[in-house]
Amino acid sequence: MYTYRKAFGCKSAPPIVIVWIRGGELATPGFEVSKRKDTLTDELRGKLERIFDLLVRNRQFNEAVQHAAYRQDVLPWPDTGSKLQSLLHSKAHMQSSPKLDVLMPTWKQLHQNYDAFKKARSPSDLNEALWTLAKPNIVRDRDNRPVFEEIRTALEKAAGFGKKTAALFVKSIVEIHTLPINHDLRFLPDFSIDPQDRLKIPVDTVIEHIFGCLGAPGEDFTSINVLIEQSGLSFADRPTLWDDLWFWGFITQMSGKETGRVNCINEPKFWSILGAPVDNWEQIGAAAEEFRQLVQPVEYASFPTLAKGNSVRGRRPIR
Repeated sequence: MYTYRKAFGCKSAPPIVIVWIRGGELATPGFEVSKRKDTLTDELRGKLERIFDLLVRNRQFNEAVQHAAYRQDVLPWPDTGSKLQSLLHSKAHMQSSPKLDVLMPTWKQLHQNYDAFKKARSPSDLNEALWTLAKPNIVRDRDNRPVFEEIRTALEKAAGFGKKTAALFVKSIVEIHTLPINHDLRFLPDFSIDPQDRLKIPVDTVIEHIFGCLGAPGEDFTSINVLIEQSGLSFADRPTLWDDLWFWGFITQMSGKETGRVNCINEPKFWSILGAPVDNWEQIGAAAEEFRQLVQPVEYASFPTLAKGNSVRGRRPIR
């Protein structure tokens, strides 16, 4: 895999040089850059700033996509407990190959502790409920974490859930309760989020590929989230904005047996998304091409719009 990515410009040939720099001001209003020492190179920081600017300008499109998915997860269910149960099942089954036998103890624990979920009114209540799902050998620590970090940590301790799936659940809860488009889906009445609570993005192969193309020094869940935190780039009105990388990556990547994963405008993937804002495809397609050019190194940018054999590879095309 390393050889392929290097051949297509998705892994820098020379070693990454780590330098100490300070963040600067950006032209796009509405998002902030923290001024602190970090370990980003100037080149990688510049790439992340340009990509983040695109995410800010086009955030309404993935908000519409996710809203359609959340409606399926939440609206049919009558109370808080069943809505949370639906969300947990939905996110667990978005794994590429969820192991039902591994997940079974978690669903049994959820059934036995259902009242804790049904009575939840706040993120703190949800956190306490999620700790009831932890595997029997887990001893809960009492570290003083921000509440959403604690929620993610709790869910990571449940059988069948890992870092990515736990982060995906947290992202969903936050977006349902903070984005205006999801106002009719909210079910935790005492919901608030601390601006200092840094949310992790659910890193999958789509996002790993993006950071590989950017020449990031690491392409796993921890490394990518560390880079994002070090960039200091955040959008106050949308703390989950970095997760939009998945949407833009999803419609600008294609996998093939001979080529591996390549960057190209993949319109069929866009049309495969239930609830996609299809009337805006012209604008979305233009933004997707801008995104592709920001991600794909110039010397390897001449890919076809789409090759045969394109598929979603069995995953639900939503997050």
